Amino acid sequence: MGTRPHWLRAVILLGLVYFVIGLALGALAGSASSSQMRVTWRLLAWVLSAIAFAAHVWYEQFRLRSGRVTTGFHAASAVALGALLIAGAAVVHGQATGAAHQNRRVISLVLWPILAGVPAFLVALAAAAALSLRRREST
Repeated sequence: MGTRPHWLRAVILLGLVYFVIGLALGALAGSASSSQMRVTWRLLAWVLSAIAFAAHVWYEQFRLRSGRVTTGFHAASAVALGALLIAGAAVVHGQATGAAHQNRRVISLVLWPILAGVPAFLVALAAAAALSLRRREST
């Protein structure tokens, strides 16, 4: 992995972070004894994912000095990778448990990355535009 660009390492790392957050906190939410705890675990997953997303956008803008579209693409790629890994885990779990509707889980391998990645691109693009304006004002 030493020859890969810094942005690609960040995409892979953040994709794995989203996957671990989704899997771990999803499992905790699934085993919660009350609906209030289930909501709390899910909210924590959203907050941690938002922090990771913001850190990625910051890294792209201030550390790598990426452009707005590049920042959006890289951040969205990490989100889409995380969604793909979670969808893959759902397919594997469905196979292992013999759950019904396995075809829907396989379709999720395509849909989840798109449904997560497109909004992530738009949010990262807007955040990068705001950060680049702020960066220009401060110089």
